[in-house]
Amino acid sequence: MSVAPPSPPPLSIPRLTPTRLLLSEVRVYPGRVIGVAAACCATAAGVGACLLLLLGASLADHQADSPEAAAAQGAQQIMGLLMSMLLMCAVLVTGSTVSLWTGQRLRQFAVLRALGTTAARLRLMVAADVARLALVSAAVGAAAGALPLAVLGRHLLIEQQMWPAGTSLPPPVQIWGVCAAVCLATGGIGVLAALLSVRAAGRVNAIDLLKDHESAPGLQRSRARLITGLSLALLCGSLLPYMVLSSLPAKVRAGIPTALALLVIPTLAVLAPWIIPPLTRPLCAVLRVLDRRVGAVATAGLRATPARTAALAVPVLLAVGITACMLGAGATLGRATQQEVASALRADAVISAEPGVRLPASPGPLPGATATPVVATQVTVPGRKRSSAPKPVRAWGVDGRVLTRVLDLSAREGDLTKVAEGTFAAGATFADEAKWKIGQSVDLTLADGTTQRSTLVATYTRDLAFPRMILPRATALAHTASAAADRIFLTGPGNAWPAAKGQTVASREEYAQTFTRSPGDDLAARLIVAVVAAYALLAAANTSALAQRDRAAQRAHLRALGLSRFQMLRCVLYEALGAGAVGAVLSGLVAVVCLVPLSVTLSLGPLPTVDAPWTGGVLAAAAVALGVPAVLTAHPLLAVQRQFARRGQ
Repeated sequence: MSVAPPSPPPLSIPRLTPTRLLLSEVRVYPGRVIGVAAACCATAAGVGACLLLLLGASLADHQADSPEAAAAQGAQQIMGLLMSMLLMCAVLVTGSTVSLWTGQRLRQFAVLRALGTTAARLRLMVAADVARLALVSAAVGAAAGALPLAVLGRHLLIEQQMWPAGTSLPPPVQIWGVCAAVCLATGGIGVLAALLSVRAAGRVNAIDLLKDHESAPGLQRSRARLITGLSLALLCGSLLPYMVLSSLPAKVRAGIPTALALLVIPTLAVLAPWIIPPLTRPLCAVLRVLDRRVGAVATAGLRATPARTAALAVPVLLAVGITACMLGAGATLGRATQQEVASALRADAVISAEPGVRLPASPGPLPGATATPVVATQVTVPGRKRSSAPKPVRAWGVDGRVLTRVLDLSAREGDLTKVAEGTFAAGATFADEAKWKIGQSVDLTLADGTTQRSTLVATYTRDLAFPRMILPRATALAHTASAAADRIFLTGPGNAWPAAKGQTVASREEYAQTFTRSPGDDLAARLIVAVVAAYALLAAANTSALAQRDRAAQRAHLRALGLSRFQMLRCVLYEALGAGAVGAVLSGLVAVVCLVPLSVTLSLGPLPTVDAPWTGGVLAAAAVALGVPAVLTAHPLLAVQRQFARRGQ
């Protein structure tokens, strides 16, 4: 009898764990992990530093209405805004980077599905991968970067008088608690941003083994994503009438574009599956016209891999969009202020003083000239409701007849010349906010705490560059301790004023040109823009390198088909810079949506003012951040043999 051969032992498949899967990815494809790790590390360092500065300014005990309390409040506002922007950047940039990373691993996921891994377990493993990587990277960033950045930020704010000199950072226990909280939050943000990629990983089938492993997944067009994007768009649309029609102060209205940008940018990122492909078509047409052969190859890469294009465009959208909106709002407000000063000023010169230098409230007679001082004072007005806190308001003390000779504040109602004892005038925006009418009597708390009932006799429209209230000169002098002039308007030759140390005499044109926003506000805006743009461009560089890691076979085939080295170099740059151009176009759309309503509201027309040096600098930096890593990673100048030798690496 023949004996049946023994059956082979069953195939033993080692149990795959999330830790083993991540370690194998790090060993074999370390470049794929760098982008996600760098984004999480930068997020933890930046958010941790902002949170430490925010806690340090909040926990300090300062006397109410003191300069230290004002500086601490300003620091809290700056750090809060910066932290919110960093969190928004973290979600968008980490989400796009993780999506690209997950798309490059589809072949691995298909192998796991073929070996029997269920979709639920595969999703759990991918989520665990992202969480572990985010936590480790965040721990490194928080431990190595949060405290040094917080110390550097504190010194910078102290130098600019935007941080109380005697206020320190939180104690060590709270510092470690902040670092731990930032690590957990960064890990949660990474997993949240990767949810769509995790779902996509679970849908991979074994048949995907037969597909090209270098193809990136397309952008997912789901009904939930479309509804979310449209809901955000409706929310942005509701803010536009509020910006244009509401009776808000101009400085408050100038802050709305930044808040609107924080909604418009995520809206464009969510709607990217519907926005990116149409934008690539005209770009591809231009590339084909400029470079017929290489342009056609580059356009094929841009249109065939919209996920990669979106991953490169989102960081550029963040960097350029935030720069254009934040600095453009300040530049537009500064332009409106200068125009208002130039239109209102009737005096021949203006005497101002540096901080700490006092101008006399009652200057003596001048030969051939007349000096009109405006007394600097403060008024506290009751809130609109009984529960509302009183508002301190900056005011000038000057009689109406004297004021109209040197300034034209453009009275909307009433007569400014009637500002005398027992009366006052108010800016139109402030009067509308308080719901005051001409002839109404209001209880005003003066600088020394005395309450005086005064009658509103006029409202004026030019209240952007000038105080919101005008009091009679005698009232201001009687109720202001150590009264001094805020400005002195000079009618006559400027050299008639004997300028002392710390005093500046400016002609009408010079005064209007130098009348800009405060240095503190300008520094805060530029600091936030610099941090956010640097973070976004770092993510752009990592993503650009990550996008080229698995395309060695495509480049080798293109070289074998006849593309020269310099044609290959142009192809790599066309794809990287083309995706950046899509992000720049989207950032231009953000600037139009956010800045045009502000410009129209400030009566400047539909063309807002943009901070061209900073915006152009960020655009140039974005081109470098996308182009250089792509070239260094792709090695387009290699010979054909070496390109094929690198195919499996």
